[in-house]
Parts: sequence; structure tokens; C-alpha cells
Amino acid sequence: MKRILIVDDHNIVREGVMRLLRELLEFPVDFDEAATGQQAIEKVSGGGAYHMVLLDISMPGRSGLDVLKQIRQLNPELPVLMLSMYSDEQYAVRALRAGAAGYLNKASASEEFKSAIEKVLSGAKYVSPLQGNLLAEAISEAIDPAMLHKLLSDREYQFACMLTQGKTMTEIARELSLSVKTVSTYRARVLEKLKLRTNAEVINYCLTHGIVM
Repeated sequence: MKRILIVDDHNIVREGVMRLLRELLEFPVDFDEAATGQQAIEKVSGGGAYHMVLLDISMPGRSGLDVLKQIRQLNPELPVLMLSMYSDEQYAVRALRAGAAGYLNKASASEEFKSAIEKVLSGAKYVSPLQGNLLAEAISEAIDPAMLHKLLSDREYQFACMLTQGKTMTEIARELSLSVKTVSTYRARVLEKLKLRTNAEVINYCLTHGIVM
């Protein structure tokens, strides 16, 4: 029996994923759940005998990418399939480069979901053709002046996306479980790396380059 850890801060999502996989997969599966990144890390470090982890990329407090990196440190052999609602394929590139076994949009068709799970459980990687092309480009190309957002850290990138959604500094701080001062630091770094001066310029840059959730 395969054992899968599902990590998502929404209970309804975890229940939906478990129900879907029970219907799709042709072999018995045992599920465990974690509502936060910290819970997931504790379960993995506690010796949970998991065959794979399904991890939401957007988690409160610590981002899914941060949790992914720590899980990889704790157990490099444990495959992690990232789940996301983000349409921006650059998140797929960041996840795969951080060691994810695959990246899947939550809106994917059931058969694609099944294929991704089976492929990762077999020890292979799962990427769509588009994600594969983007990853190859990200690895092989130098930073183009028009693509400065590739210089952003994962958290800086997340901040820029949230700002583009129209969220205030206070709202961003609350959703990420950070202080406004820390979020202000991310803002300063984003402005510096993108060579911009105002929030409006950041938003315009993100919209121009398709950096939206």
C-alpha cells in the first residue's frame, strides 16, 4: 500500500484530493494530512513512512517552496509533487529547480492528475511539455535585462505577485504570517532587483511579463 502525505491549508482541498485519488488510482492508498508547512516538516522528520508528498505551493507563513527545500534536506529520496492554482508557469520552473518531482495545476483534468501521481510514485519526474521547455530555458539562458524577475528569490517573487493582485502591505504580511517590516524589506529588494521605484511600477512590470497568480 502506498502512503501519501497531503499538505494544504484548506481542509476542503485535502478532502477533495483524497476522494479524487481514491476514485482514480487502481491500487490501495493510505493518506495522511498536514494543514501547515510546519506540520508537514514534523511528520516527515518524525519518520513517517511516506511514498510521496502532495504539497500546495501557496502556504501561510512558510511558502510551499520553503517547505519543499526542507523536506528535501530531511529526506532527499522522498518525492514531492507540487500542487498550485497559479497560472504563472515560472512557479513550475522554481519548484522543479528546487527539487520537486513534479508540478501540477489544481485545475488539471483528472487523467492528468492520475498520470502525474503514478509517474512520480514510479520514481520518475512529471512535467508538462510547456514546463519542460521553460525549465530548459531557465537553466540554459543568461538573465536577459527584460527578465529581471528571474533574479528574485521565491519569497520576493511571491510578494510581487501578491502586490499585483492589489493587496496592501498589511494584507500581504497577514497572509504570509510576517511582520509589515519584513514585507517592507522584500519590497525594497524587489524594487532594487527590478530597477524600479514604486509599487505601481512593480505592478506594471508584473502585468507586462505575465507575472500574476
